[in-house]
Amino acid sequence: MRKNFILALLGIGIGGIGFGLVTPVTVLLMELNHAPSFITGSTAMAGYLSIFVFSRYTGRLIDRFGVKIILTAGLFLWMISALAHIFWYIYPLLYVVKIIMGLGGTFIFVSTEVIINYYSNETNRGKNIGLYVVILSIGVALGSLLIWTVKLGSWVPFVIGSSIVLLVFIIQSVLMDGIQIGEKKERKEKMPISAMPLFSLLSASIYGLFESSVIVVLPLYGLRNNFSSDQVSYFLASFVIGGIVILYLVGHLADKLSKYRLLLSISTLLGVLFLIPILVMNFNFLMIIFFFIGGLVPAFYTVGLNFTVERVEKRFMTQANSYFVMMYGAGTVLGPILGALLVDLNRQYGYWMFASLLCLCFYSVFRLFDGSNIR
Repeated sequence: MRKNFILALLGIGIGGIGFGLVTPVTVLLMELNHAPSFITGSTAMAGYLSIFVFSRYTGRLIDRFGVKIILTAGLFLWMISALAHIFWYIYPLLYVVKIIMGLGGTFIFVSTEVIINYYSNETNRGKNIGLYVVILSIGVALGSLLIWTVKLGSWVPFVIGSSIVLLVFIIQSVLMDGIQIGEKKERKEKMPISAMPLFSLLSASIYGLFESSVIVVLPLYGLRNNFSSDQVSYFLASFVIGGIVILYLVGHLADKLSKYRLLLSISTLLGVLFLIPILVMNFNFLMIIFFFIGGLVPAFYTVGLNFTVERVEKRFMTQANSYFVMMYGAGTVLGPILGALLVDLNRQYGYWMFASLLCLCFYSVFRLFDGSNIR
């Protein structure tokens, strides 16, 4: 029923407020309290590690228990772990809390993406996936604008994030209907990861690396280059708002153009944009650059996922979604600590040089192949 489609969008949008608030505030607090970069990066990495580990099994859990049960379980785990962030200064505990949050996030993202794909077809899937990410980005942007609440107390943002996800948990538990994905006999079949397009796997990994590293890098980059904590929150908001404005247009293009060639073109453009923070340190100009980067980076996810759904048999949709999220998780595991170490290497251009080279390498490798045959 279309009600579930709307609820998935509503849930990911409201939940996005919590997503955009908790992790950046944690990084900000640790940097202001002079935590080593390795600790800052590795605690963020711990949450993404559980995404990598558990995402491949989430599709099978959805096949067995249904989308609603897995989604609400994910919301509950994320809500509890968000609240537990009030003990962010106890580093051993923070690693555990991040792992639980990553598990909850895995359940949430795979479940909602399965719902979006279930109610989409070849004519509107790109638009619907783009809409999904745009609404998530709106929530994340609103969350990043609430970073200032840390001035009221280090625990305040975490209570706000947990309360917001509690609201989503109640809405989904009461209003969402169960969805049967495929036939029972189909659920017994397992899709090997080798059946996934290589183009999809790498695009998911690159997006995961960028998404998780930017959350760590922007606060470190901003604070270490003498920008204020308020300006850092504006950087994050600009990055996310770019996804709201630009990404939906990319989704429309994905329904009309070759997804393979579209993503290669975007990768090339990003390779150029990532070089600009090396040359310019003006706050207003950087706001514009981060806006465009934030609008184009999620194309690795939305266009890559759209490409995946087209290439994979429909009966394996949930498992393909899980593999895609697993590779996203692989990128996110590497992103935070790599980003922190690159900023340590050089606070102004260490990370941006790497990001540019990664985009240009993605373009160069796949430009050698025929998009109609690539796997």
